[in-house]
Order: sequence, then structure tokens, then C-alpha cells
Amino acid sequence: MKYQPFDSGVLFIPACERWKSEAVNDPDQECLGDMLRIRTLTRKGQAPAAILHYFGLQPVGLANAADDDRSFDRIGDIQLQVFEEMLALTGEEYRLDWSRRDGAFCLWYRDRDHRRDATRDLLFVRTNAKALFGGAEIRNSPVHGFGLFALRKWSAGEVPCGRLDGQVLSHDEYEQLQLRMAPALGRMRHFFFMEWNALPDDMLLARPFRTFYSFINHSPNPNLKVSFDGLAPCMGNCLSLIILRDIQPDEEFTLDYRLEPLPRGYFETPYSGYLTPVDLPSA
Repeated sequence: MKYQPFDSGVLFIPACERWKSEAVNDPDQECLGDMLRIRTLTRKGQAPAAILHYFGLQPVGLANAADDDRSFDRIGDIQLQVFEEMLALTGEEYRLDWSRRDGAFCLWYRDRDHRRDATRDLLFVRTNAKALFGGAEIRNSPVHGFGLFALRKWSAGEVPCGRLDGQVLSHDEYEQLQLRMAPALGRMRHFFFMEWNALPDDMLLARPFRTFYSFINHSPNPNLKVSFDGLAPCMGNCLSLIILRDIQPDEEFTLDYRLEPLPRGYFETPYSGYLTPVDLPSA
């Protein structure tokens, strides 16, 4: 790890046991899948300097958005360090992530009570997610929740998935469907209405089921990209995934979510606190 100004055990043990117990017994505590929010580290979750300050680090700079990107890269290092150290110290999973409720940067504990969410079991997602291509596998990820990992070497320029399709509908139509159907889905509610690609003009290419694509985590330095080049001729509506650089076996596939034409207001929502807008080329 490049940055190690802190010791996770010193910061979080033994207090994490008390935080965990309080969260498990609080019916109103925020859940992220089977992760429970047990400690708010900073409520300024969209300010990388505030997060770095908590861990005794200085921000990369204050000049421009590129400095923010480098600071968020450093936060990614912190997330991985905490995950690995806490797993080694406690045998349990603790993660750092942003709250979808209020955008705060928090410490989360993986609660194994799957009555909260049936879809946060690794065997369940492996069994019920559509495989888009071979040579990849869903695993626990140090980045966030589950991730998609290479089972073989992939070379730059390869196209692992030439057909990422779905139903085209507006963002407003999508949200209305979600509101009407989600209450009836029970423990399955987080497995539906969670996978889409943004298209221009506030349109979405949506899938009502999970595929490998759902489990590709965000990175500002991705090794995959979504290509829109084949959208029109591909029997109506589909995209493709392209390898940007060589990927080694056991390396996690990542995408930069910001490079899609995200719907209006997306960056103002609490669950996008870990993203920073970028200037996109014209479609």
C-alpha cells in the first residue's frame, strides 16, 4: 500500500464492536445490501480533503478537478487498506463507503443476517446473474461489495462483450416503474432495477435482471470502457465492453461510471457522492 499514515486497529478497535452492536440492534440504521452503517467518519463525503484529513493525510492539491481525482485515488488506497487490515485483525469485513442516504463517508460492517437482503449472498448472485462472457467470475471485492474478476489474461483491445442490450426508456419512466414494483419484490428488491446504461437525452438502456455488468465497480483509472459506437446498427439497442489495457488473472474489472451521459441531476444524488463530474466529449 502506498499510503499508510494510520493503523486501522488503532482507529477502529475495540470501539467497532460497540458500534456494530448498536447498529445491529437499531431498526432504523442504514443498510447497503448486507452492510450496516456503524460509524460516520465525516459528513463532508463529497469533499476529499475532509476524508483525507480524518486519516491524517493532506489533499493532493486544491487547484482543479484533476487534484480531486488524485485525492479520490488516494481514498481508494485507504479503502483497500482498511478492508485488508480489519479483515486480518477481526476476521470480519469492515468497509469504507459513501452513504446513499446523506452522502457521508462512513465505516460499514458486513452483517451476515441475510434476512435484510437476499441478494447479498455470493452464491446467490453467482447463480442468478447472467454471464455476459467467459473468463470472468463474481467475487467479494475490496473496492465495494461484489466485483467482477478476470480468470485469464485479457489483452488491450479485446471485446469481451459485444452485445450489452436492454430496453430503452426515459429516466422518469424508469423511476416510475421502480416505485410501483419495488414494494412487491420483498427480499429481491435490490436485485431488480439496479442495472442500466445512460444514453444521451436522459434516456436509459435498462435491464430488469442482473448481469456481469452490475458487478463491475467504478474506478477513475478503469481497465474497461463502454463503447457506444454500435448502438444504432446492433438490432436496435446495444453497447459493447472493450478492454483498455492488459488485465492479469485475478485482477478486478473496472469502469469509469462518469464517462456515460448520466441523467440530469445524477451528481447531486447522495448515492453518487464518490463520483466527480468530468467533461464529456459531445455524443
